[in-house]
Amino acid sequence: VLNGKWKASLLHAISMNIQRPSEMLRLFPGVTRRVLNVQLKELEMHGMVEKKTYPQLPPKVEYSLTEIGRSLMPVIDAMNKWGDKNRSYLETVISRTPKIGEISKTTCQMYQDLTDERRAG
Repeated sequence: VLNGKWKASLLHAISMNIQRPSEMLRLFPGVTRRVLNVQLKELEMHGMVEKKTYPQLPPKVEYSLTEIGRSLMPVIDAMNKWGDKNRSYLETVISRTPKIGEISKTTCQMYQDLTDERRAG
């Protein structure tokens, strides 16, 4: 249910009455409109939020937490508190963790070295 970079943050925002996608885009500048829409749709399909569309021009859409979505908020709040408490440690660990592209380059180089050794030996 929470797989996805933005889902916990979106649920938290909706719980704080940030209900419109345009507000969410302003709150989370790193998310694209497409990713936002996909993650909101998945949260809706999983029953965490409900979407209300108003029949007006321009269209107005608002999201709200369902009962099951509200029941998840203590878990998300605990995760936020844990993250705040451990922020400096997490920033250090994350800064030392190789990025996916770097891992791929390292893996490819190791494979190439192994192949070269087998050919030479």
